[in-house]
Amino acid sequence: MTGAFDASPNALFETRVAAVGRVSPGFVRLTLHGPQLAHFVAHGPDQRIKLLVPQSGYPKAFAPRAEPVPEREWRATWRELPDAGRPVLRSYTPSAVRTTDHEVDVDVFVHASPGPASRWAAAARVGERLLVSGPDVRRGRPGHGVQWQPGDADAVLLVADEAALPALRRILAALAPGVGGTALVEVDDPADAVAAPPGVTVTRLPRGGLLAAAGVWVQEHGAAAAAHGPGFYAWVAAESTRVARVRALLVEVGVAAGRVSAQGYWNDRPRPT
Repeated sequence: MTGAFDASPNALFETRVAAVGRVSPGFVRLTLHGPQLAHFVAHGPDQRIKLLVPQSGYPKAFAPRAEPVPEREWRATWRELPDAGRPVLRSYTPSAVRTTDHEVDVDVFVHASPGPASRWAAAARVGERLLVSGPDVRRGRPGHGVQWQPGDADAVLLVADEAALPALRRILAALAPGVGGTALVEVDDPADAVAAPPGVTVTRLPRGGLLAAAGVWVQEHGAAAAAHGPGFYAWVAAESTRVARVRALLVEVGVAAGRVSAQGYWNDRPRPT
């Protein structure tokens, strides 16, 4: 069962919450600290990491270790635990990584109907333990967990909702000079507005407006995007069903599937109370 993770560069890092703050009405920022984070790295702007959210403290099987634990090992331990004591896995993108300070910032969106991670983050206190799975720089494979692969594209379409804002902000900041395009961003609160470099137009949409706006963009610009070939790249990160629909709209007008990165960041389904 561990075969899929034998070559994973990810490891489980021991951290403590160093600070908790509301960066906007919808986001809680967790600043995590720990000596092991000297080896933590985010290779790409939308680097995917996992938080192991405790349900009622961590079981003994996850006792602190001196070194980060390889993913194949911690996954095996995690699977063997009973449901009631198993930490909940949730994926995030770091907002900032300060390797020399042994710190990582993770911004957690607090959904209207919060799931386990949102609830935990909203109630987190300084000093609490949090296990984080992410790339260990010593293990290589810098493409692992990174969806943003634009190649030489000079025109981009970015489609995101609030849950994907940390990754979207890092992508916008990392765009090469001369890259232009559009960012369709579903954010309910103006405090969560995003800034873009010259040449990229940001359209802020009300909650529920993302799919319709993407459909209009495809009608107006999809054929030109398809004709632009490898010069066009789309990155779509939002609720899972909407992501699938936006990807389908782009492919239907001729955009090559390999030029569309589509990542479901959450699921719009009833959450456990």
